[in-house]
Amino acid sequence: MLQILSNTGNLALLAGYDFLDLCLLGETGTGKTHTAKLIHDLSPRAKKPFIAVNCAELTPSIIEAELFGYEKGAFTGAISSKEGKFEAAAGGTLFLDEIGELTVNLQAKLLKIVEEKNVTRVGGNRSRPVDVRIVYATHRDPAVFREDVRYRVTAHAVHLKPLRERVEQIVPLAQEFLRNFNSKSGRNVWAKEEVLRRLETASWPGNIRELRSFIEKACLDALFEADAAGRRDQKAIMTKEIVENRLSKRSLNAGSSPSSPLGPWPQFVPGQRMVEYLERIETDLLKSALELNNYNQTRAARDLGISRSGLIKKLKRIAH
Repeated sequence: MLQILSNTGNLALLAGYDFLDLCLLGETGTGKTHTAKLIHDLSPRAKKPFIAVNCAELTPSIIEAELFGYEKGAFTGAISSKEGKFEAAAGGTLFLDEIGELTVNLQAKLLKIVEEKNVTRVGGNRSRPVDVRIVYATHRDPAVFREDVRYRVTAHAVHLKPLRERVEQIVPLAQEFLRNFNSKSGRNVWAKEEVLRRLETASWPGNIRELRSFIEKACLDALFEADAAGRRDQKAIMTKEIVENRLSKRSLNAGSSPSSPLGPWPQFVPGQRMVEYLERIETDLLKSALELNNYNQTRAARDLGISRSGLIKKLKRIAH
């Protein structure tokens, strides 16, 4: 998978220099998490822990305790001491995904720990040495970092190209995802290469993640067809018709720019009260924002201009 998921021939070499912290830069869905794990597996630290933290999924109030750990009594609910992710990754690799979501204040604390290789738990006084390699990742412009943090974090950067700039890898990736689906499902779905080549003409704003999701859905379509025809024990075929149908559905659901949660307005039904119509629009908007952000509530709330707690309240109201 090295030649598929990385666009730099020096990745294996960089992995071997395990004293260097790396930064993966690329759009959402370009394979940053997979590449980080690959770097770990190719490094001398491969037999030690690989700890991944998605900074976008943790609120500012708890991320410091999660990363650095805390002592008993440090805050309400801290009934015992707990090591943080830095300590948990000792000897191995700590993957900090979406590092650009950290507050400026937390960036400063992180910089101090990275430079000194010592961590102090929240509520504690003792500094603990940590031997850990850090792999950062962000889909945002490095300009979001404090200047001193930016120089440190992006000193050794690996740029992951979007899928539109590596079209020749679409078919190999699709075949890999097809094999993964068969392995997980225990079924046998097959597709001709010429059918998969149709995917090269489509746009993939969600990059590798979107392509993987597409292949999994197309595999299910193939299985449904095979089962309906009484061919459950036989090979299921992902036909050209299945792929074309999925691509057409994808185009219809696109709605607008991939960077925006806005989609086409639902059709107005005569006699419908305005409040009901507006509720349908809000529901569609919430669903679109979640889908575009791979169901990450923090990012979806940011795109919508509301708080994460506000988004959760709206989702609960829709569910009832």
